[in-house]
Amino acid sequence: MAEIRHSRDKGLPLCMMHNEGLDLKTRLLAPFFPRYKSTLAARKMPDEMRTIMQNLVMTEDRRFLFLRNQKAGCTSIAQLMYAYTTGDFYSRTIHRARTGIHLARYDWDLIQSVYQAGTATLFTFVRDPESRVYSSFRNFLVDRSNLALRKHWQPLLANGYDPDGDHVRNFDVFLDYIERCLDLDPYLTDTHFRPQVLNIAYGKIDYDFIGRLENIGHDLPRVFALGGRPEFPPAEIMDHRFNASQVKPAPLTPEQRKRVRQIFAADYEAFSYD
Repeated sequence: MAEIRHSRDKGLPLCMMHNEGLDLKTRLLAPFFPRYKSTLAARKMPDEMRTIMQNLVMTEDRRFLFLRNQKAGCTSIAQLMYAYTTGDFYSRTIHRARTGIHLARYDWDLIQSVYQAGTATLFTFVRDPESRVYSSFRNFLVDRSNLALRKHWQPLLANGYDPDGDHVRNFDVFLDYIERCLDLDPYLTDTHFRPQVLNIAYGKIDYDFIGRLENIGHDLPRVFALGGRPEFPPAEIMDHRFNASQVKPAPLTPEQRKRVRQIFAADYEAFSYD
């Protein structure tokens, strides 16, 4: 769920994640629907962990536990985890799959028990902050293919985004929007936009492996080797990519690159991106 709040500086509307879990609808439906049960359970966690734990994905054999980091290859990695079990890719939205993998939004109790036992290989992936934020911009405002765009569209227009406007200026507006969201509440900022150190609870979760998307061809096989499955993934499926933009990236201006480094300074430091 999301809600419209207003920035502190100019009072402009922002689409923020909602601290759901105590609302009447969730409490009434939790005994009957796994998604609401998961939401209610997550509401008991600290702010910095609430949205994070609901992003866990687990293979059916319970050997591998992946924390999704939005715009860092999470769709491709979840598809490969599905293929690990089934031998093929999921034909629809992988983040809603009910077979082949376990998703925390549906199978919270099972995933929580494996996570707490520490029996699965726990991993995540990060991405160069500049590539990641530009990928978000393309996904939301150039390709317009992200389902979450409907929540952000009107606030972005109010913040100055022009669908027919200059590409460079629109990216500046996008960075302004992200900064205002983070200033209002970093933990309720959309996970596609917020720093990766928040998305993966860096320093708070003991990962077995943190890979880099830029090195996925090398790092993902390392994950499966750590979990005792060195034969996976085979080369013929490793090269598949999902949710990739068809739009050629435009170079960022020096000022934009400077702003990205300021907004995501914690990511540059934590993951040693130069």
